[in-house]
Amino acid sequence: MTNKFNIIYLLSLFIAATFALTSCGTTHQINKGFKQQHKENSFFKGFVLYNPITKNEIISHNGHKFFTPASNTKLFTFYTAYKTLEDSISGLAYYKSKDSLILKGTADPSLLYSTTNSKIINFLKNEKDSIYLVNATIDETNYGSGWAWDDYQYYYMPEKNLLPIYGNIVKYNVSDSLITSTPSYFNEKINVLDSITLRREFRENKFYFRKGFKKENEVPFITSNLLVTELLSEITNKNIQLIPDNKSYKYNIIKSVKSDSLYKQMLVKSDNFIAEQLLLQVGKKVANSFSVKNAIDYSLKNYLHDLPQKPRWVDASGLSRYNLFSPNNFIFLLDKMYNEIPLNKLLSYFPEVEKTGTLKRWNKDEKQYIFAKTGSLSNNYNLSGYLITKKGTILIFSYMNNHYQKSTSAIKKDIQKTLSKIYKTY
Repeated sequence: MTNKFNIIYLLSLFIAATFALTSCGTTHQINKGFKQQHKENSFFKGFVLYNPITKNEIISHNGHKFFTPASNTKLFTFYTAYKTLEDSISGLAYYKSKDSLILKGTADPSLLYSTTNSKIINFLKNEKDSIYLVNATIDETNYGSGWAWDDYQYYYMPEKNLLPIYGNIVKYNVSDSLITSTPSYFNEKINVLDSITLRREFRENKFYFRKGFKKENEVPFITSNLLVTELLSEITNKNIQLIPDNKSYKYNIIKSVKSDSLYKQMLVKSDNFIAEQLLLQVGKKVANSFSVKNAIDYSLKNYLHDLPQKPRWVDASGLSRYNLFSPNNFIFLLDKMYNEIPLNKLLSYFPEVEKTGTLKRWNKDEKQYIFAKTGSLSNNYNLSGYLITKKGTILIFSYMNNHYQKSTSAIKKDIQKTLSKIYKTY
């Protein structure tokens, strides 16, 4: 029995040593590859691999350098909202007088946008008295600092505002000369032409559609409180009017959707609009102002004061090229999230490879082992998140690529190759 035990013990030691040597060999190989690429590449690359259990930094290549994070910024937005907001989002503020219902927005992004929630619309439809919307606004501009001005006509850059509706986007199509739009309010503002150079005028809600084009257009509209009253009036069949803001109203709050549903949509689909609106809500809660900047300042001071490098963080979505974060920053944040949020819940917020969101069709591995947030702008592609190895070890990684001129698909293949090695050997 003793000899048998000794043989099993020695065999287990041999297997463990073999795994350790294999892992060390992979680490050396990856590090060597990064150093070689650093000499050959004309663009910037950073990669950090970290074990949250052993607290061991396995690989670090330019981990302390700053990169343009693109939508990886949403990881910081998610954590800030998760730490601040309640289980359900504040959907609408209202004040009830003897003969009137006074409304004020709360920056909730969910109203008639990617959700079946109809609580607020039903609330308005069931109201017997006159309905008014106060002419209040957010405490900053409708576009974020550093956003590309000429992206105003693309679905990924809708305006921020206090009472968004339909995600501040109009969807429209033309079939057999019949124009259809959601909301239908914009039907008469859509022009069908033989050729187009714009989808929308810069300062006017005037839209264009190319004759013969088969796909649906999704274009942000210019927001205003007057437009919101007209859209709500159309939906509810009520005459909702705009009135001056009165600071003395003591509002009640209607809750709308579960916060988790918005967090997941923000990370899985990389939804810029939801990200910005969530930080407006955070700003109201922590600084009594609908301000993304105030939300960021609060988060950096109270939740993230011990980040490895002080980032430059200017918006919620990552649309701005002013943002600067290091791979170490993302490792730090992902480690905090790993320690503070139950693992199954945490991973559920991320896209599933080959199934959902920004990682759909990302690679052809049969097993789901990457749970990560993408971040892409022209000439930039980043991926930060969690990797579960073949042995069941969970690792945290941040892989950042900035200022390349090759194809993004080539960058992705390089990332996949590295992560696949790590999956198989660690």
